[in-house]
Parts: sequence; structure tokens; C-alpha cells
Amino acid sequence: MSAETLLAAGYVSVLLVVVVGLEVYGRQSTSAWGSRIFAGYRRAVDDAPTPATDADWPHSEVGRFHRALSMFVSLVAVVLAGAEAIRHHQPAEAVLLAAVAVPHCLLAARLGRRLRHSEVLPPG
Repeated sequence: MSAETLLAAGYVSVLLVVVVGLEVYGRQSTSAWGSRIFAGYRRAVDDAPTPATDADWPHSEVGRFHRALSMFVSLVAVVLAGAEAIRHHQPAEAVLLAAVAVPHCLLAARLGRRLRHSEVLPPG
């Protein structure tokens, strides 16, 4: 097995961690009023402003942005693994590259399905 194949497989595996991290980060609340910093202020002040909801722009687009970015990184990983499989196509190398590319294919399909079915709210 060539060192180039091992390096590509390792890089594709690191990209899988990046994709999962972006997905987790995209699910976090971006509302300033949802943070713990302002929780005490909301309780202490009678006329505190109403908190923004996740449906308010730009908070509504954060998940879609991270999902699209995650899907792009997964597609780059699949292309990288595919190009490496074309370049080095011994059976052991092909199995290794397929093993690291399949999770990206599954994630890209899942992320694409979620992007198509997510609701897009116009700003304002």
C-alpha cells in the first residue's frame, strides 16, 4: 500500500470529523437572548426586550449554512477518495478508500435531503 493512499485515507477521515463537528456546531442556538449571560438580565429587568426566536433572520439560516458547508466538505472528501482510487487501484487500497468514502457518501445524501426539506424564511 502506498504512503499517498494512507495519507489520503487519513485526510478523508479527518474531514469526516470536520463534517460531524460542523453539524454539531450548526445545531447550537445563535440567539443572544438564549445565552446564559443574558438570562440573569431577563429575570432582573421588568421591561427586557422579547428574545429573538430561531425563526428570526439571521438565526434561521445558521443551520442551513453549516449543513451546506458540511455537505461541501463531504463531497470534497468523496472526490479526493475517488481520485486516489483511480490513481492507486490495488485491491487493499481500493477497500481502504471505499471504507473512508462510504460514510461521506451517506452523510452527503442525508445532508442534501435535509437541505431540500428545510424551510427557508425570507428576511424581515
